[in-house]
Amino acid sequence: MAAACFTHPIDLIKVHLQTSTTRKRALQTAREIVREAGLPGLYRGLSAALLRQGTYTMARFAAYDVAKDALQRRRRKQKQQANGADRNRLGGVQVGLATLVSGVAGGVVGNPAEILNVRMQNDQTLPPHQRRNYRSAAHGLVSMVRDEGPRALAIGLGPSLVRATLASASQFVSYDVLKARLLAAGYPDSPPVHFAASFMAGLVATTVCSPVDVVKSRTMAALRRRPSDTTRSGHSPSMYRAFASIYRAEGLRAFFKGWLPSYARLCPQLVLTFLIYEQLRKYYFSRFSTAP
Repeated sequence: MAAACFTHPIDLIKVHLQTSTTRKRALQTAREIVREAGLPGLYRGLSAALLRQGTYTMARFAAYDVAKDALQRRRRKQKQQANGADRNRLGGVQVGLATLVSGVAGGVVGNPAEILNVRMQNDQTLPPHQRRNYRSAAHGLVSMVRDEGPRALAIGLGPSLVRATLASASQFVSYDVLKARLLAAGYPDSPPVHFAASFMAGLVATTVCSPVDVVKSRTMAALRRRPSDTTRSGHSPSMYRAFASIYRAEGLRAFFKGWLPSYARLCPQLVLTFLIYEQLRKYYFSRFSTAP
């Protein structure tokens, strides 16, 4: 959550760029926000961002570690007769399964907070009569369920699940691989290694997740501004149709709108998150480890 507070203004700029159908620059967007709402406008929707961090991010980290530990215990049982040094190392299939579990858990648990985060950040770009004017995350949840029904909590769930899975795979796997390479090269398991691995993981994750992130942001921001603003079936359009619509209207570059602020947000957030997480795992989580 400390990382979310630090990077929230950059995340706000990213959402504005992703939901815009015109080409804008990050600095231009920041000036427009400050001109309209002052410096506090850069922290619009912070309560939703903190709720998202406390649900989506924590669920992903917890599910990934639990899945990895369970798979490692199973692998140890299967190879309890082996004496090789790599007997606990997970293969590609096991790592993929752990990231899938992590992505699904994060996507499902964090989707309502993700909707609130996008809507509260994007509200300033809408005409005054179309703004939702959520005062806080709690007020937004109540208003969303009251005005749109409980099914509104699942708006954009498809892109959210895909993005969460891609985020888990690109962040956790690239971090684990890069960290393992650095440790194998003789560097100690220390904060500088964690910093370097998380820094590069941010670059990988930003690029991999950008197209789905754009689709997710637009789906959550634009759908059901009022109860009558639904598709004929009452559901959001398919992710394929959303991809196709953006590509036809704006081309391939539209899927990488907001890439720079995305990386500027994600990189320090990942660095701070992994640095804190590694210390927690070393000094706190190890107390509950079941490893022999």
